[in-house]
Amino acid sequence: MNTEKPSKRRNETQPVCRDAHHVEGNLEHINERKLLRKMDLHIMPMLTLLYLFSFLDRGNIGNARIEGMEEDLHLGGTQYNWALTVFFFTYTVFELPSNLILQKVRPSIWIPSLMVAWGTVMTLMGIVTNYNGLLIARIFLGAAEAGIYPGVAYYITMWYSRHEAQFRQALCFSAASIAGAFSGLLAFAISKMNGIGGYSGWRWIFIIEGLATVVVAVMSYFLLYDYPDTASFLTRDERAWIQRRLSLQFSNNGNVVPEAGDFKWKYVWDAAKDWQVYMAVLRIYPAIPALITWLSTNLAAEHKRAAGMAIHIGLGNFAGAMASHFYRTRDSPQYIMGHALELAFGILGVVAIVITRFAYVRINRQRVDRLVELRPEYTAQELGEMGDKSPTFRYML
Repeated sequence: MNTEKPSKRRNETQPVCRDAHHVEGNLEHINERKLLRKMDLHIMPMLTLLYLFSFLDRGNIGNARIEGMEEDLHLGGTQYNWALTVFFFTYTVFELPSNLILQKVRPSIWIPSLMVAWGTVMTLMGIVTNYNGLLIARIFLGAAEAGIYPGVAYYITMWYSRHEAQFRQALCFSAASIAGAFSGLLAFAISKMNGIGGYSGWRWIFIIEGLATVVVAVMSYFLLYDYPDTASFLTRDERAWIQRRLSLQFSNNGNVVPEAGDFKWKYVWDAAKDWQVYMAVLRIYPAIPALITWLSTNLAAEHKRAAGMAIHIGLGNFAGAMASHFYRTRDSPQYIMGHALELAFGILGVVAIVITRFAYVRINRQRVDRLVELRPEYTAQELGEMGDKSPTFRYML
């Protein structure tokens, strides 16, 4: 259980160690594999559960449609499609602000609060009576769920090194597949409550799943840990070991890029104008865990990483708004336009990956060639503020 005392935002300036072997010598008794298992057991189950309920709640409108929602609310034409689309408008807009708030508010407070919000909205969707009410509920649901995906993705980078994060991102994202696998069966079972309390079965789908989300959210207030340096399940040496290895993860042969400490809007702007964020947006869905990790490991400076991941995921979710209109009823049964657009975006994603990798290789080579002449020109603080633009930083391929 999380027994951490309430505290202010942790000190974000990580210690800069120029000799990794010296760090290992001081903490050589730490068993890396054993400690990672310990972290996984305390951190990953709760994060995976959060993802599970997020994707379960996001997709249950399709199950409600099957159970008669469209007829009861008298939806016609493209109204159902627009009910799907408006979710992504607020979902995209609120992802960046949410990750910036996560920089100031403890994860064990902010992330569960988001979950309480979307669970409440989901429950209220069970009592909407018309199209306008459904639209409003979906708009608020998008705003409430916006922070969970980029927030958890960023949270993982606060605990695990760049070489370990991808597997953990994949574990969390696998919850989406699990949700898709049994959401239909769960909805079918809940719909058998049809008529209880005067509510249709599709309404009970929203109500039951929304209330379950709130229950899990309340649990997560106590089971979600904040930061490695305050985690009660770690010993003092284990905390030091995790903090120091995180501070060394952006090093190259001992050349460390410090993590800049204080928040500045400069980091948000740096993320917004960074080309690699937009190349990441173009990549493909099955590779999401790998692509999120790839981008996060190549954005140095903690605040820029938080902003960049939110922008990446936020813009990527515009695809959901567009895809809601790819497969139109009048195009059935072949859906040529929808299939063509999906194929085109898939090809575009592959091209973006190839371009990104070639760019990383080129930049790394240039920095190796110019390191000797450029490094003496900057102080440690200046290198920290430069983040992944530092001459000592190497992009991970």
